[in-house]
Amino acid sequence: MKTLKLLLVVLLSFGVVSCQGLQAVGSDVSSEGFGKLALDQKAAVVFELLGEPKSKGVDVLMEATGEWVQEWVFPARGLTLMMGSTEKGGAKTVWSITADEKCELATERGVRIGSSEADVKTAYGKVYSAEESRAGETFVAGSVYGGVIFEFEKGKVVGIFIGAAAE
Repeated sequence: MKTLKLLLVVLLSFGVVSCQGLQAVGSDVSSEGFGKLALDQKAAVVFELLGEPKSKGVDVLMEATGEWVQEWVFPARGLTLMMGSTEKGGAKTVWSITADEKCELATERGVRIGSSEADVKTAYGKVYSAEESRAGETFVAGSVYGGVIFEFEKGKVVGIFIGAAAE
């Protein structure tokens, strides 16, 4: 999970994260989510599903896209959402979802925190991006431009990121 968080922090700090949904050409992970929680949902749906976040970050302008992103943290659920809008303080939608060790939800294909690397390969093998993955560390389904990134420790999933990690 530390590797995934570090990757996202670095990408965010350089303004290269575009979390506007999944746009990878040829990937079939565009509808991925955790149960009813999915990308592009409005804030009202997030409140219905998860309640109020424990914390909300400040709106940060992403220079590369000209859009505003705000972090919403749900620690009891093991989820962090990046919520975005086209204007500062504007209506928010889900741009990315990060699940940590406290998350009990599964992806659309049944993978969850604690699943084995073999389970991930079985579920997402057809959309595996070898050039963007690191064996035993990360598995990218789709691409970093829009997909699902699984992080492993000792052969088990310890973190899941859904969205675009690069622009």
